[in-house]
Amino acid sequence: MDGILLVNKPKDFTSHDVVSVLRGILKTKKVGHTGTLDPDATGLLVIGVNKGTKIMKFLNSDEKAYQASVYLGKTTDTLDNCGEVIKDEPITEEIKDIEAVLKTFVGDYTQTPPMYSAIKYKGKRLYEYARKGIIIDDIPSRTINIKEIRQTSPLRDIDQNYKIFDYYVHASKGIYIRTLSYDIGKKLNVPAYNYSLHRVIAGNFNVKDAFTLDDIRAGKHKIIALSDALSIFPSIMINEKTLSRVLSGMSLYNKYSITDYARVIDKDNNLIAIYRYDKEKDLLLAENVFYTKGDYNGNY
Repeated sequence: MDGILLVNKPKDFTSHDVVSVLRGILKTKKVGHTGTLDPDATGLLVIGVNKGTKIMKFLNSDEKAYQASVYLGKTTDTLDNCGEVIKDEPITEEIKDIEAVLKTFVGDYTQTPPMYSAIKYKGKRLYEYARKGIIIDDIPSRTINIKEIRQTSPLRDIDQNYKIFDYYVHASKGIYIRTLSYDIGKKLNVPAYNYSLHRVIAGNFNVKDAFTLDDIRAGKHKIIALSDALSIFPSIMINEKTLSRVLSGMSLYNKYSITDYARVIDKDNNLIAIYRYDKEKDLLLAENVFYTKGDYNGNY
């Protein structure tokens, strides 16, 4: 039971809550996740199980896509449904050019992480300051690349004199959708916050292939093999000589034309190790080796 498990996270669960539940269901402590989702958010959570936790770092930089809703007319201190309203301006005029505004975010987009976030500032999480009422004025901004953003529903009433609409966004890692929804409202000249959030894509993984916690409790789930989870990397099929070097963590000559990372696999597609290309040495160096000489009994 080593690999990646795709979970469709329910609302009101933290990502850590999901990990805790899975440790009980799968009866292993070696469970971790990549790409945290807020408790109010739902959707795709990528989980590493046993040796799968060792490849999480290779999945952490993946692009992600979300389906979100933006509430127009109010802003909260957390920029989502969980916070206190700090600005309230009922919509009295027609809101125009939503699609045109969304298009302005395509490409490099600089945003400041919200105060209620896990970003560290001088050794503490930002939310630790926020809970004490301390506002940090010089939070470092970050530049995100947005590949695609589009409106997916008409503008509609949600409360008297307040509006909402849905949008889809596909962006590089590190984006805060709460901040994006707020910034969309800012460009529309109205207060705004993120009303709902559902992650649909993380790298090569899609929420359509994810399992609910109930599915997993019932055993109706599938764990993605380590090698398949890293199919974005080229593979090196080992022979007996290569296997001995790999299990010892020794370097390999780059006769495979590898330019970044590579999977070392056996005939059954078991992941033996991950190697990376060192341009200066012109060698492949062991990044992670998943077996020792004593515990490997695969087919090469």
